[in-house]
Amino acid sequence: MVLSPQPQRRAAAEPAPRRGSIAITSPGAWPGTPLRGCGSRCHPCCGQAAPARLAGQRGGEGLPSGGSWASCCWAGDGAGGPRVVSGMRRCQRDVPAPRCSQRAAGLHAGGGRSGERVHGQDRVQLLRPWERLLHLHRLVLRECRHGAEGRGGGGRPRGPPSARPRPLAPQVDRSSRVKLLRVVAGGEVLEEETGYKGRLSVGEDKALSISKVTLQDARTFVCQVGAGSQGVGENSTELHVYKVPETPEIEASSAGIPVHSSTTPQIAQCVSENSFPPANITWYKNGKQLQPEENKVKILATLTRKSSGLYTVSSSLFATVTREDRSSLFHCAVHYWLRGQRRSKDSRRVNITVFYPTQHVELHIVPAAALVKEGDDVKLVCEADGNPAPVFSFYKKVPEEWQDVTSLADTSSGVLSLHGVNKSSSGLYRCQILDLDDMTQMEKDVELVVNYIEGVRVQMEPSSPLHEGDSVRLSCSAHSPVDLDFQWRDERGRKVAEGNQLFLRNLTFETSSNFSCRVVARSVPGLEQSKQVAVAVQGKPRIVAISSPLYVRQDEVVNLTCKAIAFPRPSVRWSINGTAHEYVENQHVASNLTVRVSHDLLRAGAMCRVSNALGVSEKHIQLLGE
Repeated sequence: MVLSPQPQRRAAAEPAPRRGSIAITSPGAWPGTPLRGCGSRCHPCCGQAAPARLAGQRGGEGLPSGGSWASCCWAGDGAGGPRVVSGMRRCQRDVPAPRCSQRAAGLHAGGGRSGERVHGQDRVQLLRPWERLLHLHRLVLRECRHGAEGRGGGGRPRGPPSARPRPLAPQVDRSSRVKLLRVVAGGEVLEEETGYKGRLSVGEDKALSISKVTLQDARTFVCQVGAGSQGVGENSTELHVYKVPETPEIEASSAGIPVHSSTTPQIAQCVSENSFPPANITWYKNGKQLQPEENKVKILATLTRKSSGLYTVSSSLFATVTREDRSSLFHCAVHYWLRGQRRSKDSRRVNITVFYPTQHVELHIVPAAALVKEGDDVKLVCEADGNPAPVFSFYKKVPEEWQDVTSLADTSSGVLSLHGVNKSSSGLYRCQILDLDDMTQMEKDVELVVNYIEGVRVQMEPSSPLHEGDSVRLSCSAHSPVDLDFQWRDERGRKVAEGNQLFLRNLTFETSSNFSCRVVARSVPGLEQSKQVAVAVQGKPRIVAISSPLYVRQDEVVNLTCKAIAFPRPSVRWSINGTAHEYVENQHVASNLTVRVSHDLLRAGAMCRVSNALGVSEKHIQLLGE
């Protein structure tokens, strides 16, 4: 995969070199700065004699003392023209050294090296690579152009002034060079047997591509262009390989960290792998960077180089903690350079376990103490602000001493459970804690009040037997630690009055009923009790309903009904034989007689007789034939 360069801003056109001079844009100089020409006999920039021969001459031969052909001809400003010297060849037309650039992502190219010799009629450029970070995938060297391919482009690399190349790299020792490939006439590429075998390719634009880039590819690459009998031109670029580090992994200390410690405890460890060059790690608490501080913050870093050449950076944070750090969030960040900018990757945030002694103890009742009633399940919850939780003990105050009730509690969670409480469950309770860190004791008391209603009574005045036409007063009383409300309801549950007294006047059998006094504690939802009383009006029986007249057929089986009201309870008699069923409800009595209709029954009918100690009532039931 060939990674293309990011768009670059086109620089202003480079001034055209003067005929007869060597005006070259160096990889180490900003585009537009021409370099000086040849030696003193070609250009006055050199104070020494020029070499006897220029064309075909090897680099460094016959150079002025204290300098080189390259240092002279690549250091001037291009002003002036060549001078004709007897016995020496005229300097040739502009033949700048090759100029190259890189295109990729994941590599960084350093400053290039100037060519050693330049001869020939054509322009050769080595475009200086811009600073780019490349992942270890593929490198492209652009462009190595020769002749007409380089004309018209101005010979200037594109890019903003902020991306100016660095100075020229040192010249490459020819003895250490390894030929990678050649591009011959017709565009045929001949690859040499090197470690790059199978990883190189050349595009139509003479761009050299290197695939599967590794750290070992960080070296100097030379582009050389031959111009036949006119010699060769070349230039180089130094490649630096970078690897973006992986996202850091953070691991918080698994053990609790005490606030009082004789040493600085370890908070967490951070690791980031596979970086080149080595990255560095910083630490943060609640988003604020931590700096080493004597006896408070200590950061230890380690660096490991793998066989691949990549680095693993590790950092351990040691710091003192306070109670407030129980909610603090720590994270680390790995920092590296990319395209000339400092960048970073953050780890996840972690929380640590902080151990600190108890300072406050609270004991409260669930549900709230004011709402506890008889029959409820109650929990006394003891809370301490220390970590880890202390040891809990529970006691109840009896008249002269404290009774240990810890057996009813969960000492690990600090909860005392009381099931089905009653009046006797009320009293003063105590929670006592023991902090194992410093062996200190603390305690807290709470009063439990169990709300109740007891002693509900209903009195009737007069208490003597009641007769029709009499009046009566019912009074209700009860005892409770809270305020009570009273209601009166009839036997059907309908409310007939409020208050602790009920007045009934002009009593009749029909007003006789069972009345109930309902006692309610409004401040304690669900707390109530009831007491029932029977208001009975005495008198002789009164027959209130019979099944008469009744249309029947002879020999038919029928039911005869007689209903009466009376107190004391009456008895019912029938004048004929049959099967009788009697039903009694309060002061009401009903009797059903099952008989077969005979001729005598049709003629005489039946008699219902109801009696008690106060009198007798009778009624006749007439049967009519259909």
